[in-house]
Amino acid sequence: MPNIWITYAWRDNADGSFDYLVDALQRGGVSARYDKIQLIPGKRLWEQIGERIMAAELNGWAYLLTPNSIASQPCMEELAYALDRALQRGSDFPLIGLLHQVPLRDVPLPLKVRLCVDLRASDWVDQVKAGLENRAPSRVAQSSFPFISVVHENYLGVPGQTALEIRPHLGEHPFWRIAYPASHQATAVGCGPAGGRGLSGTSFNVIEGTVRLNGLDFKYYGQGDTLTPAVSAYIAFSGGLPSPLYIGFARQTFVIPEQWLLIRVNGM
Repeated sequence: MPNIWITYAWRDNADGSFDYLVDALQRGGVSARYDKIQLIPGKRLWEQIGERIMAAELNGWAYLLTPNSIASQPCMEELAYALDRALQRGSDFPLIGLLHQVPLRDVPLPLKVRLCVDLRASDWVDQVKAGLENRAPSRVAQSSFPFISVVHENYLGVPGQTALEIRPHLGEHPFWRIAYPASHQATAVGCGPAGGRGLSGTSFNVIEGTVRLNGLDFKYYGQGDTLTPAVSAYIAFSGGLPSPLYIGFARQTFVIPEQWLLIRVNGM
């Protein structure tokens, strides 16, 4: 299994998104190494990081490029170590930029001149593995649950109102739709800022209807708004959440998704 050191900003793991990235790489056959599992407490930090990046058994280095990490001086120092290693070994030590909500113009120059991997791509894990193995990607998509789901009790201050918040770990997802059992009535639904906050005041390209999934009748609601790690979809009910709940994404406005994904609540 090829192994890679990943530089990232700790703030980008507040909701477990970096852990999700590491797990996805592991499932795809890439061993991820990073500071919190590799460094020894009590010893000089940068000396250890330099040693790990320069270690002979390391196959490559990656930089999780986010607004937080490109503004981080420690992350830029790790980039300097990795660049020094790459200049010594050339193409045998790839430097891989993992693009997440960062435009290409903001990518550090040493990575801008290399092929970066966009985390919105379904085959991003294989692209990383291919770079480490010095081959072209096989373009096989990885199967995993790419969303954070959080339950909020007494949502919006309403006693007994329970809401599900769902947003992607990575990337952007337009034309979202949520399906729920037809025997239930949603008390609030829409999208808004992540973190259990209120719904946006405006909704674009709203679509509602019914759909039959696995032999059962469901209502669905959707919007044209794009879900991101900072923008969540919310659906609330009086009392507890019904089960099952599904999420889907259409190809364009006012279209029903071709596939629906069963929502896993709190990792279940």
